[in-house]
Amino acid sequence: MPRSQKHQLNNAPTRQQKYECQISTNNLKPHQKNRCHTSVQPASPPRKTPTLLTALAHLFEVSQPTVSRTIKTIEKALEKVPTPLTRPLKESLKASSYLVVDGTLVPLWNWRSLGKTNFSGKHKRAGFNHQVICTLDGRLLAITDPLPGSRHDAHAFRAHGLDQLLDSSTLADKGYVGLGLTTPTKRRPGLGLLREQKTNNRVLNRLRSVVERVIAQVKTWRILHTGFR
Repeated sequence: MPRSQKHQLNNAPTRQQKYECQISTNNLKPHQKNRCHTSVQPASPPRKTPTLLTALAHLFEVSQPTVSRTIKTIEKALEKVPTPLTRPLKESLKASSYLVVDGTLVPLWNWRSLGKTNFSGKHKRAGFNHQVICTLDGRLLAITDPLPGSRHDAHAFRAHGLDQLLDSSTLADKGYVGLGLTTPTKRRPGLGLLREQKTNNRVLNRLRSVVERVIAQVKTWRILHTGFR
């Protein structure tokens, strides 16, 4: 028998393959069936569905044990990510340099049932009050738990016990006057500030501006920006 005929016989579809092709064309239209019969191809033999590890190993062209070790490494890392911050606030505020503290309002829905509990008269909207503490070089140390937005920064400062942890080495704005922090000098009614006091206020405001940039970064990355529902 010529070699070409042997090749055709070897590649000819078997009875089972023809039966599978016939079953697959039962739901086709007549012209589609004719097209299918004119270009009959052998049906591929059934294969066992590969497991997830086998599929990943084939996809990335590595061995299955390598995939298993990689998944275990990722699982261990993910277990640490959602873990809440359990370190005490006192340990978080340990720093060798001066600190800066300021409050920020995180907007949220103004539920009618809560009245004006979360409404901030300063910002004219509802939200939560957070105290943000960082170093002079912009390293974020701590963000306190939320308090109602109607509360002043001085009240939030005491409520979180920060008056027991921070001293005059911490810079703050005029909202923290009288709490033992380094703050700008407030002008008294009917009296102006001396030149030295104005100069001191400008220096403090320039140094304190770092916490404003930290808060802006936190909100830019939507860590505290997304509203609560």
